[in-house]
Amino acid sequence: MSASDKKKQRKDMAGAGLTQRELKELAEAEAAKRKKVIYSVVGVICAVAAVALLVWNSSFWEKGAVAATVDGVDYKVPDLQYYYVQARNNEYSMYQLYAQYGISSGYDPSKADGAQWHSEADGQTYADYFRESALESLKQVTALCKAAKAEGYTLSEDGKAQINETMAQIDKICAQNGLTRGSYFAQVYGNGVNEKVFTRNLTNAVLASEYQQYHQDNISYADEDLQAYYDEHPNDLDSYTYRSFFVDGTAANPTDENGDPLTDADGNTVTATDEEKQAAKDAAKAKAEAAVEEIKSAADSEDAFIAAAPKYVSETSKEAYADPNYSLSEEVQGSVLTNNNSAIASWLMDSGRKAGDVASVEASSGYYVVLFMDRHLVQDSTVDIRHILIKAELPKDDPETADVDESSDTPTQEALDAAKAEAEALLEEWKSGEATEESFGKLAKEHSADGGSASKGGEYTYVRQGQMFPAFDEWIFDPARQPGDTGLVENTQSGQQGWHIIYFEKVEEPYWKSVAISAKQSSDQSAWMEEIDASVEAVAADGMKYVGDKNTIAPAESEVPTESGEPAESAPAESEGGEPSESPAA
Repeated sequence: MSASDKKKQRKDMAGAGLTQRELKELAEAEAAKRKKVIYSVVGVICAVAAVALLVWNSSFWEKGAVAATVDGVDYKVPDLQYYYVQARNNEYSMYQLYAQYGISSGYDPSKADGAQWHSEADGQTYADYFRESALESLKQVTALCKAAKAEGYTLSEDGKAQINETMAQIDKICAQNGLTRGSYFAQVYGNGVNEKVFTRNLTNAVLASEYQQYHQDNISYADEDLQAYYDEHPNDLDSYTYRSFFVDGTAANPTDENGDPLTDADGNTVTATDEEKQAAKDAAKAKAEAAVEEIKSAADSEDAFIAAAPKYVSETSKEAYADPNYSLSEEVQGSVLTNNNSAIASWLMDSGRKAGDVASVEASSGYYVVLFMDRHLVQDSTVDIRHILIKAELPKDDPETADVDESSDTPTQEALDAAKAEAEALLEEWKSGEATEESFGKLAKEHSADGGSASKGGEYTYVRQGQMFPAFDEWIFDPARQPGDTGLVENTQSGQQGWHIIYFEKVEEPYWKSVAISAKQSSDQSAWMEEIDASVEAVAADGMKYVGDKNTIAPAESEVPTESGEPAESAPAESEGGEPSESPAA
């Protein structure tokens, strides 16, 4: 999503006053984007960062117990324990993501996994769910590693570097907390997961993830395939230009004489009544409809729309809408539009829509006023580039001067000059070496401050004109630009001040084709995953009951969550530990 698309999304979300259900759906969608397969290697890093979060009791597992049989190979408790913790870390990430929207994911990391329901209707605790996920993850990794081996695909140098980086992070955590690697794994993973078990499973997971991506990236399509996809999904691939503003229909909560929120006898904030909420929504509808009539009756609907927006929006938005460009959204791709604001998207995508149409569109807490201006398939070429961002250091507060805060969001000229000098030196280093696209990508991984592209060697593909800030955009879309060109561009945007070293790769197909390719690849990849997953059988064994923490081992009936969500008192029996005898199939 481009910067302008993201800005529009934030504006729409703020204006719409999303409900708890809509926020939950948004959080789930965001979480789904992060997760390519169940085992998600990202979970490894979560574990590294969460040394204080998980402290396992290693005495509660049985030495040598077989926890599962996958593709004919017996796997013992420690291997499944590795994936159990990955599943738990993924759920913890969901918990944090939901919290950003002020809602609960349903999981409480402060409670034992076996003491809370994942699905009360199915009688499944989170411990049950994590075990189930662990088995499914091991099955997927095994299937992918098996397929990689059959094709002769081996772990890349980047994959090996990722593993080394993870171990380096673990060593750093150990040094900070006075731990050895052995004690680290005992605390963060427990149940027999030692360095050997961890490294083996991490290596397999990284290989599986790499091979999965490799397979998807190598699915290609002819132009006629992409045209056929467009013919089936024109609403998603066309781009829309329109204007919109939001008429807020949120009822204000009552306040006291000082303007502070009213509270009841128990200290809870008194909220607007249902009648007050409906009255506010009805008033917003009336205002939106009045705005529509005002715009329709004008000779120039766009000029009328620009003039009307500041009059009908909330007081806090009037200044923003005084800028004629604030209500304008240009060439927003349909798939992005649907994700950002499905209500507006549905109206804009109506087959009978024509330029100049204006209407009020209901949202959860008010009404949008929308003016349709244009719809077409953007055929402009895009570009593929790589870049390295060298950010200028910002002034920091000196703790020795308690009465003065020297911190700032604006770097000094000296810091900007230093960033430019560093960028120039890196560019010269690249030129004096192999001076290839690959060597540029390596420098980007090592030096770029752009978290969105550094791990990919600084690469952005299918970049649209207007997607980047003006100076960057002007450089990469210079008609004289040739593959292999490099240059320096200053970034003056707040929070990003510094210098970019840019490497121009090539002129690329229109952006809509990248969306079509991505959608088709995703569909075909899913079918492929189902096929190879079906080729591997995975069956839980008796030892699976030992996978988990001390509160999730072989729960007796009295240990399952009660209606209040708390476990009844019971102590699981202790058992001895041991090393797994079988190594994974890969």
